[in-house]
Amino acid sequence: MLGFGARIRKLTGHYWYLMDINPDTSKFRRIMVVDDEPNIVNAVTRELTNPPFGHYRYEVEGFTDPRVALERAGSQAFDLVVSDYRMPGMDGLAFLKALAKIQPDCAIIVLSARTDMEALIEMVNETHLFRFIPKPWHDYFLKGSISQSLDYYGALLEHRRLANLVREHNIQIPPLLGGTDLILVVGNDEGALNTIAWNLTHHSKIDSLASEMRSEIFQKPPTSLQESMISVQVSTSPLEALKMADEAPYSCIITTYRLPQMDGPRLLQTFAEKQPDCARLILRGDMSMDELVSVIDLVYISGIINNSSGEFEMKTIVAQALAQRRMLIENRMLSDTLHAAGC
Repeated sequence: MLGFGARIRKLTGHYWYLMDINPDTSKFRRIMVVDDEPNIVNAVTRELTNPPFGHYRYEVEGFTDPRVALERAGSQAFDLVVSDYRMPGMDGLAFLKALAKIQPDCAIIVLSARTDMEALIEMVNETHLFRFIPKPWHDYFLKGSISQSLDYYGALLEHRRLANLVREHNIQIPPLLGGTDLILVVGNDEGALNTIAWNLTHHSKIDSLASEMRSEIFQKPPTSLQESMISVQVSTSPLEALKMADEAPYSCIITTYRLPQMDGPRLLQTFAEKQPDCARLILRGDMSMDELVSVIDLVYISGIINNSSGEFEMKTIVAQALAQRRMLIENRMLSDTLHAAGC
């Protein structure tokens, strides 16, 4: 049974729900649920429409066909999509990549049975997956993840909106980010860490060739790393890494999963509490599927560096993480300037 105030309209492969649990909230949050099993769509919707559920009003649209969902996304903006991975005709990764071209600012949560490791890594790196929630799920974790993702992406969009106002009004702005990006790499093998540091700070002919090939294939230049503007420090101790966080601002931290004293996800979580603007990456190593899911669900990460990633691929992932970090910080600085100007 749907909660109080809910209304439902069923179309072909398309379920529409409206839940008004807080009439004082001025804006609906629109959520898209995509799963080829109608009972899953209905179960997720029940979780979102049974009161009480926080301080939002939710408009939920459910789809059993991802192609129908993409058609709808062409005419209606959504704040969040909750998608299955394994679907006939179009899998979750293909659907999310297509959705990102239509609505790049939509937050993403994948709700699915355990998928294969390579597909999950690709989801994180290409769609900026916020959470992966395995079936069956706990309702509190689903609700909490949805609230967190909406808060996170809502803040990003608000910063961007205010930053655009600053630019439109030609308001004088302070100098934005510049200088060297300081990167911290943490792991057990000091030799391997030094190799990563070398790869990140030195340009090779292979980098230039790979960049040209990528540009030709995708018809646009890839995000590239400016090696001369990178400084890398390494540590074999997570406790030492946390002390280093108290002494210098880092642009990015890269860690393995298995560490002495604490694991990689816990290190990233604690590091983020000290430096929330620092981009977070993890080296896949020999992580199991459950461990990879725990990384995604414990702390938002910018990407996963796979075992098979070559030097160029690793640099691209790091460059994308740094570019995203820079954009978020600059937008926040611009929005702060707007507030200070009384606009």
